[in-house]
Amino acid sequence: MSEVNRILAGRYLLQRLIGQGGMADVYLGEDTILKRIVAVKILRSSLTGDPIYITRFHREASAAAALSHPNIVAIYDVGDEDDLYYIIMEYIRGQTLKSLIHKRGALHYVEAIDIMKQIASGVAHAHSNGIVHRDLKPQNILVTDSGTVKIADFGIASIQSLSQVTQTDTIMGSLHYLAPEIARGEKATPQSDIYALGIVFYELLRGEVPFNGESPVNIALKHMRDEIPSVRSFNPSIPQSVENIIIKATAKNIKDRYHDANEMLQDLMTCLTRENESKIVFDIIDDDPTIVAGETQFFKKEEIEEKKVPVEKEPLENRTSRVTRIDQKQKRSLNISKKKIAIAVSAILAVCLLIGVIVFINNSSQTAKIPDVTGLKKSEAISLLKEKGYKIDKTEDSELSDKYEKNYVIQTTPKAGTIVAKNSLIRLTVSSGKYIVMEDYTGKKYNNVKAKLEALGFKVKKYEKSDEEYASGIVIDQSISAGEKQDPNTKNKTITLTVSKGITITVPYLYGENIESAKKTLKNLGFNPTTEVLSPPTDKNEASKITINTVVKMSLDPYTQVHEKNKKIIIYYYDRKPETNNDNSNNGGTNTDDNTNNQGRSNNNGGTGH
Repeated sequence: MSEVNRILAGRYLLQRLIGQGGMADVYLGEDTILKRIVAVKILRSSLTGDPIYITRFHREASAAAALSHPNIVAIYDVGDEDDLYYIIMEYIRGQTLKSLIHKRGALHYVEAIDIMKQIASGVAHAHSNGIVHRDLKPQNILVTDSGTVKIADFGIASIQSLSQVTQTDTIMGSLHYLAPEIARGEKATPQSDIYALGIVFYELLRGEVPFNGESPVNIALKHMRDEIPSVRSFNPSIPQSVENIIIKATAKNIKDRYHDANEMLQDLMTCLTRENESKIVFDIIDDDPTIVAGETQFFKKEEIEEKKVPVEKEPLENRTSRVTRIDQKQKRSLNISKKKIAIAVSAILAVCLLIGVIVFINNSSQTAKIPDVTGLKKSEAISLLKEKGYKIDKTEDSELSDKYEKNYVIQTTPKAGTIVAKNSLIRLTVSSGKYIVMEDYTGKKYNNVKAKLEALGFKVKKYEKSDEEYASGIVIDQSISAGEKQDPNTKNKTITLTVSKGITITVPYLYGENIESAKKTLKNLGFNPTTEVLSPPTDKNEASKITINTVVKMSLDPYTQVHEKNKKIIIYYYDRKPETNNDNSNNGGTNTDDNTNNQGRSNNNGGTGH
């Protein structure tokens, strides 16, 4: 059940699911008091009734909370609420080391060494606090966008002081990084973590793990018996001093490995300065005792006693003559017996061959390859199989499909192409429908997205948040990430959309303001102001009223409310006054014009009053 939009401890708002593990789910959350993004790890509800898992969960919290190191994910808070057991952790923006290797393949040894320095430093700190990680692997190591490496997931960490919690040390780490002693069922130690570090270092330099196999047992046996392949055979430019770190870290015998992570860290710090270093070679110790079988295990008592009967020795010269004096009757009898045996054997072989041919012919008519009915409608597939002489199992399997619509066949059991006897029972796996693959709804209008999701059967919850980047009503986040698959048949499907409230900016009254001052005011408010010069008016009365370099009008009226930043607004202004007409017949110069105007005013004010 999703816990999205739930608030824990009155302060931690769960926004969306960002990861899932064997024991817990991880949510992106917000600490509403400290106003920071956090990661929230919640124990799976299916495990909350198991006191062993709860103990282990609390153990993780206790272990990790005791650690404070730049290369370890920080723990902020721990608690439980309504049968939910949770840990509040530092949220890391970046990717796992496994993702980095997957994208880039083998790294340059200088970069790989830098990464290993950070990992070893964090592990050394944990070991100094009595904590063995037990599950070190690239999937549990995060790389931030700035290149900082952080170790995560102390979910199966073994606190030496709390070793009584588990009576038996179950093998829980990932097999590709599993130390030989753990594969043998022994207790995990700091040297077990060092072995895993050596495997991680190998993977960084090679781009893949040293051992793979068809089964977990096969992989475990390789870790126990096989020598780690040479990274220098893959890339000769890697210094021998670098490869030696891997050899020492992954030594089969614990005594040959680094005593602690600090010792390994020191080698990582100095490996590029050690030239002409010879390759480290450790003696392979065979831990399996050699079993020597006694004589009585292979021979019967009578046979042993026969060996003890004394035999009289003949003179050497009599031995050959005795051999040549074989009874001729016995010889003929022997030859006859050989012929009879040969005839009998030939007869038996002939009979066997005949039987084989008969069986083959018979089987050829009674067996056939199962036809491929994948992608057919269930009814069509059943009809075809029955035509071929097969029986259909009344019990069928049903599962969601990426490819096939509901009631279309995904596969058969046995698989298509398998040779089986006719009249065999065939079991169908039928699609229960296509997965709903979640789209990326960020940047889209909430009302449109809501209608689309409701049509898919989702209950849509809305969480509004102020945002400067997106306008009001635009989706800025979603609780189910884009690309996640959802079962269309699940009832009460819920998704929470985080929707921007936008921002509200009011256009100020700037008419008559200096153009530069107005631009500055608008920029400070969050607008994107531009200017445009107006042509001066031709009307004399209008022209006489204008001022230059001041706001005349704007593209948005004063007091208009805008709900987004960087909204464009145009400021219009005059950069010059119209030119004055100097025609003498009309004006006669400035002084004359003044006199004429004065006369006109005098006549008007002192006339007879027509």
